[in-house]
Amino acid sequence: MSRPVGYRISSTKLVYCPRQLQWSQRLIYLKHPFRRYTSSKSPVALPVLAPLPPTLKQKAAEVVYSDLPSGTTVTVNGWIRTIRKHKKYAFVNILDGSHDKVLQLVFNDPERVNDLRVGVSLTVTGTIQRRQIPADPYEILVESYNVLGSVPEDEPYPLQNKYLSQDYLRRELPTMRFRSLSSGVTMRFRSRAVSELGRYFDENEFIQTHPPLITSSDCEGAGEVFTVVSESSETPFFGKQGYLTVSTQLHLEALMMGLSRVWTLAPAFRAEKSITSRHLSEFWMLEAEVAFADRLEHIMTLVEGLLRTALTRLKESGELETVLSVKAYLENRKPQDGHGEDKDQEITRAQVLQRWEGMLQNAPWMRITYKHAVEVLKQAEKEGKAKFESSAEYGDNLKSEHEKWLASQYAHGPIFVTQYPSQLKPFYMLPTPGSCGETVECFDLLVPDLGELVGGSLREFDYNRLKTSIERAGMDTGDLEWYADLRKWGSVPHGGFGMGFERLICYLVGIYNIRDVIAFPRWVDHCVC
Repeated sequence: MSRPVGYRISSTKLVYCPRQLQWSQRLIYLKHPFRRYTSSKSPVALPVLAPLPPTLKQKAAEVVYSDLPSGTTVTVNGWIRTIRKHKKYAFVNILDGSHDKVLQLVFNDPERVNDLRVGVSLTVTGTIQRRQIPADPYEILVESYNVLGSVPEDEPYPLQNKYLSQDYLRRELPTMRFRSLSSGVTMRFRSRAVSELGRYFDENEFIQTHPPLITSSDCEGAGEVFTVVSESSETPFFGKQGYLTVSTQLHLEALMMGLSRVWTLAPAFRAEKSITSRHLSEFWMLEAEVAFADRLEHIMTLVEGLLRTALTRLKESGELETVLSVKAYLENRKPQDGHGEDKDQEITRAQVLQRWEGMLQNAPWMRITYKHAVEVLKQAEKEGKAKFESSAEYGDNLKSEHEKWLASQYAHGPIFVTQYPSQLKPFYMLPTPGSCGETVECFDLLVPDLGELVGGSLREFDYNRLKTSIERAGMDTGDLEWYADLRKWGSVPHGGFGMGFERLICYLVGIYNIRDVIAFPRWVDHCVC
């Protein structure tokens, strides 16, 4: 009988376990290639693969947890952050972006750093010198180095060791800002957040899917879409008009009808000419759809569980501590780019901590109906507890100031506002039972300082009622026939939600402008790089 070929990677970090069919994080040292035999009994030797060069974060962990002694020879890579020359020694700090820490290199001859400049990339070989500093457990006594990439000698390095505002970095250094402390922390936090959100979905039997970014219809029916046009074709490239998606929800529902629980994190595009700090033309949406969910509470509980669990794990892994330490470091530093105050400094370390504590409070998040919310807002204004530029009125969308007040002053934390009037919401939402179609089974999750973070609903699952809703919304029923047909073949009650991923990151990291938590922001009249 033929036996499968098995293999392992000789590495200090990864090993593939054939029985478990997964990569495991553990130390593996192999003297010889791992061999298996085929039915012909001919030996099959797979080459030992070369592990990646270790990051500074990995090397720091190896020094601490493997207890590498002083004098051990190591090789590290990075970019120079600072250079300090003294009479007998020179000290060079390098970083590589894997974490927010720098590694100090020690040169026993100051003349050896004369040709080095801030920003230079290099490979360094030297010996470990352990230190009795928990936050900075070792430094490297340099034996040799090799410059990988130099910098111009006649130009100042753009990222000097001074505080530059996010606005300046975004406008003047759009491709280099990721080497800055604040942008680096934000990008790493974003990556970890994706991992933890995906982990929660996986643990709850959701299937990650990849819906299309080019669609034939406007999901929201608001008309704020980008049209896809081929310059080489005189006729529509797809045989009909194509658009960049504003939401993957409709395609997720199609996937859900066969897979039950699905989710995605994908780009979305909206042709809004807004230039506020809360809007982008291209952004990322986390969306999920759940089959057999017949109560709105099912979806709200999913959202609350998702965010609570992800935030708890991010906190336990030290991500919150990193965010707070960087906030504390930057809080009292004055921007030195000549562009006045930095809005991010208005969001203090204490405020960020309060946001996390509100999300992780022991009590379940508050739930109130839209009708009750309007009554609360009107009563607060009447009693002088709040003053709004626009008064809340039943039948109108809640303004940003209303949403922030409800979360900050009324709930003192996250709050679900449910059952909005049907005329305020898209065509696909399920009417509230007993409301005669006046309200729909939906919610907005509001959080302090920000307002709306998540929106979700139960979806209309009856074919005839959905067709009527599409016609009432004035939309082309032909473009959405495929969507309506999902209700003809074994339709089920279902619901889902969408969350602007950048808004979540802004909220948790304490960044004022949404353009500073995405790598290459796009908005009206701006498409750099």
